[in-house]
Amino acid sequence: MRHKYFAVPPPLAASASYRSNGRMGLRLLRTGIASIVSSCLLTAPTPAAEPLLLGYQRPDGAITVLLHGDVVDPYFAAKALISADAAHADVRSAALKWIEWLMPRQNADGTFDRFCERNGNIASCAHADADDSALALWIELLTRYSPSPKMPPNWQSSLDKSTAYLARLYDPKTGVYQISSTLHVALLMDNVEVHDAMRTLSAYRARIGDARGAGKWRSQADRLSSAIVKVFWSSGKYEPSTQHLADQSFYPTAVAQIFPILSDIGVPGHTSAAFYATWMKQNCQAWLDLPAHDYPWGLVALASQKFGDKAAVSCWHAHSAPFRHGAHWNVLEEALFTSFEAQLSDPLAPAQCCMPFSA
Repeated sequence: MRHKYFAVPPPLAASASYRSNGRMGLRLLRTGIASIVSSCLLTAPTPAAEPLLLGYQRPDGAITVLLHGDVVDPYFAAKALISADAAHADVRSAALKWIEWLMPRQNADGTFDRFCERNGNIASCAHADADDSALALWIELLTRYSPSPKMPPNWQSSLDKSTAYLARLYDPKTGVYQISSTLHVALLMDNVEVHDAMRTLSAYRARIGDARGAGKWRSQADRLSSAIVKVFWSSGKYEPSTQHLADQSFYPTAVAQIFPILSDIGVPGHTSAAFYATWMKQNCQAWLDLPAHDYPWGLVALASQKFGDKAAVSCWHAHSAPFRHGAHWNVLEEALFTSFEAQLSDPLAPAQCCMPFSA
């Protein structure tokens, strides 16, 4: 589920749900990734109904990558829950069930595996394809959805293991985080996710009255934000990876520009809203055409919602609907699709999509 130049773990390669697709682009360049795949306007941003995870979340809490799938990937489950939350959906119940399922399966060092179903049983079948992002999203889940103001002991223990291992992936020379202890490459998307985890940790420490702890994590997030710009911003755009990429197509290059503005890291010399409007002017049609042959990239629609571009969200929903549960659909797209749908005042797209947008 990561770099194409690494061997696909045999248990996953044997899975009917495992194909090569560049982590649907979501792991912005593990430079190509062997990945798990399968088979109207918005009203005011009031909380939506919980995303329809029917067919994705099992009764025991496990969340599969695909509809009725046989692979459980902690990255995709967490990304789906956190993204739906950002889209104003109530995911607390689903998140708590997922956390309780995964926590006992966390490795002793704090890292995570991926899981496959065999003969009715789900068991570990491969390590996570990126430790930095898997840990960051887990940290964010724990600090967002703690069942009490202060974490239960088992939650705190899990959080401590996760933050300790994540610290091992920090590269002091660059100020950013690397994929794993063996893959010394830094990815833009992963570091944005680490930045989000730090901000959520700061908010959690503030909620429990720990001003010093809140300040510590806020400072770390600010330093990482500056390092992300220093390392990845080049010649007027963000680079997806510290590795050189010859491919400058929509994925990975165009979509990479969206993640820093989703995380409030921003863009040098531009407001995030103005940068978004320019990006959409240049890429809107290519983005809306993706579902017919590739992954829909609902995370771009999440940026559209953030900047008040209701028409773009509605257009994405309409263009993606015919391809729902198809070969390029997974739990992340499903979570965002149903989150937006709960807020649509009209299920049809505007008469014309990709019109100039002004924030």
